[in-house]
Amino acid sequence: MARDPDCHGNEYAVRIQVVTPWYPDDYSPYSGIFIKKQVEALAALGHEVGVEVPTIYPAPLGDVPKEVFVAMNLLANRDTTAVFNQDGEAIWIPSPVPARSGDLGRATAYEHSLRLKRSRLPVEADVTHAHLGIPTGLALLRLGVEPLVVTEHQSTLDRVFSQSGGVGAYEEVVEKASAFICVSEHLKKRIARAIDPAKADSIEIVPNIVDLSEIPFREREGSLEHWLYVGTVAVHKGIELLVKAFKIFREGNRSATLTIVGDGPHRPWVERFAAGSGMSQAVRMVGSVRHELIGTYLDEADVVVHLSEAETFGISTLEAIGAGLPVVSLRNGGAESAWGDFEPSVGRLLSEDSDAADVAEAVKGLEDDRSSLNPKEGRELVEERFSPERVASSLSEIYARVR
Repeated sequence: MARDPDCHGNEYAVRIQVVTPWYPDDYSPYSGIFIKKQVEALAALGHEVGVEVPTIYPAPLGDVPKEVFVAMNLLANRDTTAVFNQDGEAIWIPSPVPARSGDLGRATAYEHSLRLKRSRLPVEADVTHAHLGIPTGLALLRLGVEPLVVTEHQSTLDRVFSQSGGVGAYEEVVEKASAFICVSEHLKKRIARAIDPAKADSIEIVPNIVDLSEIPFREREGSLEHWLYVGTVAVHKGIELLVKAFKIFREGNRSATLTIVGDGPHRPWVERFAAGSGMSQAVRMVGSVRHELIGTYLDEADVVVHLSEAETFGISTLEAIGAGLPVVSLRNGGAESAWGDFEPSVGRLLSEDSDAADVAEAVKGLEDDRSSLNPKEGRELVEERFSPERVASSLSEIYARVR
């Protein structure tokens, strides 16, 4: 039964407990920002939202010694804040994960740590919303949590499915969850190829929020010499292809620059390549920044180049489109699913086998043919499809249905 209408006039206001391994903090200000935006949008509709963040603490091979959990329990008995750090609506939960235990091992670790946390700090919720089928959704199923809504975001599902028992465990989550959501049609198709297609029929599509409230819009003219990349600095994000493409582009424009906003394990490679190519002054590594600062970097740029091999959604390219920037991306699943139907107005999608010369040529082609672009239309489409209000309303309808 729905509650009485709240002060926002929302007759479907509920208490929601979000459980996610990704959430921004002082050390990772951009991690899970799309989930925080969702939490804020739900709260704006009048829902009460709490957040639990199981956080991986690497442990040696083998089972985690029982003494670890005994010690955590004793410490939490004395002072819960010594174990479970709270910041605003979110509580971080340390989860010891044995080395090489994979995603199913993480699910077991999350199950143990969530049980311990809830024995000290109970949760009262009408609906629990887990982000990621495995490990998070599986851990909550094992805890008997219901009703359980699950949203899948991760681009590393092939790794999950390749693990022993991974497909069967994932099918269990899809089948037993009160509602199972994907952020794009592309991701739903990937899941359907891996599991029993009949189980995938019930999967719903609710996109991520793309909040443009702090991102100014500006139309560009002239050269596309100032490149920008926002994301993890990792091989699977196409960072090597990006830097090599920029090197080729810069041969025809010595004033060109590349700004990389984000951090990751491949940063030393980028710095070495830039130095070895004489581009140290042209390639700027900013590191991770708070989301509210992203608009500044977008405003300074002429083009966003994002060459990830696989994306479930692609928020950074949609934020760029919202800022009026042309975008060059690979056809990585998420990009064409999110904005492929209005590609001619906002940028270029390249085939997955494109090389550095192809990328540089695509940027030069956009520079030479700006008449094909319609940045205002791009901004309007992003606002229409992915606004906080629209996404939060879709989720509210699902919560009301599963209660």
